[in-house]
Amino acid sequence: MKKILFAVLFALTVYLTARFFSHASGASLGGVLALIGTIPLPLWLGLAVLTCLFYMLDWIRLRSMLAVLGHPLRFAQGLRLTCVSYFVTSITPSAELHTPAMMFVLGRQGVPMPHALAASVSKSIYMTLWICLVSCVTLTFGHAIPLPAPLQVGLPLLTAPLLGLALLLALMAFFPGPVMRWTEGRASAMKNGGLWQKTLLGVGQSAHAISAIGKSTDVQHLVCHLASVIFLLTYVAIGWLLATHFGFTLTWLQALTIFSTSLMIAYLAPVPGAIGVAEVATSYMLDPALTPQGMAVAVTLRVLCWYLVAVPGAVVLAREFRLAGAWKLPKVFS
Repeated sequence: MKKILFAVLFALTVYLTARFFSHASGASLGGVLALIGTIPLPLWLGLAVLTCLFYMLDWIRLRSMLAVLGHPLRFAQGLRLTCVSYFVTSITPSAELHTPAMMFVLGRQGVPMPHALAASVSKSIYMTLWICLVSCVTLTFGHAIPLPAPLQVGLPLLTAPLLGLALLLALMAFFPGPVMRWTEGRASAMKNGGLWQKTLLGVGQSAHAISAIGKSTDVQHLVCHLASVIFLLTYVAIGWLLATHFGFTLTWLQALTIFSTSLMIAYLAPVPGAIGVAEVATSYMLDPALTPQGMAVAVTLRVLCWYLVAVPGAVVLAREFRLAGAWKLPKVFS
């Protein structure tokens, strides 16, 4: 019943989002879909190539972090993890399930839990910091881009937790000993064998793995940063091609500003998968009138670079849980 309820709620969310698009843009959903249908085959082929590169870079980022810790990650494994990643971030307000899901799937592939946690968190923090850096710099020094008033107020608040996580990551990287002693002290006061005790001990044990990543001079560390930058530029290129097709004339700096900010909102918005928020914000930055053309760009971009792998991710995660023989979280992490 819980699975059915979550499926219904997810479907309802998508439906209401589509209805909001229709109301906000003054165009029917059918009209937006009709515009998307005008994309010619050569452009679809180019978008397909860039979309494949986009997801491949996600695999490269995680692979490079695991390589620093001495764990290989084959392409097929990385693709499954990428699909799972986009699914779990689409069903939790701030991607709370992302790290546990990565730990679970990587653990089933033989990666120790502390190393899985360290690689997953480092990869996500690096990517988000790069996105925020590029977006904030271009918003400040690039061409003026319209932002909805709530976003102008909310973006600094949304980035504050990220800075806190980055600081925590730095502390774990350069001072793993104190972090491990603190987590062990707190865990000793908890119920033996409890989920929270295991989680806290896992965080402490991960401090050494995070320290190994943070201090590493391995070329794979550089690869992760380089892949993060290319990942962002690929997203911008897909958005720019779509915007050009639908009649928006953008300079490269405007495209970089709009679509890096679009991706930052998708990463930071406290809404499951930023569903609706990222689409409306992207369309607004292209044209504050929220035209059907802007909505067509936003919807197509999000389908290609988010929703496309979310459904396969649900299937992959369900299969992993079934093979593990447990559907309850405490059993999975026992």
